[in-house]
Amino acid sequence: MYSWNTTRTICAVLLLIPIVHLAFLVSREVLASLDASPEAWADEVGAYVATAQATELPIDPIVVLGGRQVKLWRGLDDLLSPRPVLMHGLGDATVNDIAHYHAELIGYYQPSALVLLPGTSEFHIRDNKSAPELVAAIRKLVEFDESYGVARQYYIFTPIKTPIYPQDYAKIDETTRLLERWAMNRPQVSILDANPLLALGNAAPNPDFFSLDGINLNEHGYVRLSLLLQNRLAGRTAPP
Repeated sequence: MYSWNTTRTICAVLLLIPIVHLAFLVSREVLASLDASPEAWADEVGAYVATAQATELPIDPIVVLGGRQVKLWRGLDDLLSPRPVLMHGLGDATVNDIAHYHAELIGYYQPSALVLLPGTSEFHIRDNKSAPELVAAIRKLVEFDESYGVARQYYIFTPIKTPIYPQDYAKIDETTRLLERWAMNRPQVSILDANPLLALGNAAPNPDFFSLDGINLNEHGYVRLSLLLQNRLAGRTAPP
């Protein structure tokens, strides 16, 4: 039999393991966010590749791309069933990071549709893009994908206004205008602005739809994002 002190020590260590593991994961992601190179996400991309190679690939999936907001997005696959959905979120990755891994995140799966959700990292931490620069990065990703000659539909979310970054609102409004202008003559591209669905009466983001960090959406916010995407998908015919 173990003594009471030994048993208590073992229990304390067991309780600390999840906390230490979480701290390790968070610190590793913070370090990756501070690394401006796309190689910061090589391990996460490798995990997606390993999973794909170990399972049967779905036919004509919808691939959802973005950073942390995509990683936290739950329930979309159930809502869009029976259409298969692949969630490819990479920490605080930018659109440029995603473009760098086009083959691993997009090309390998031959999706019928791409969904892109740019995160706050476009304007903070990893980058400091202007609205035209973010639109240019999105256009470059779409046009590069189109160069392969595969008929796809593109669903581009505009950046989401968050309670913690009011200084981004004007930049997000400009990004939305530029994206809508670009997509006007591109029937394969749909621009989705979720901000009105997440706002108060004065157009400021409603904290009720965000987690306590003031950046990421909570369950109620993601429901609104999911329904917006579902409605837009339902209004489009499948590509040939």
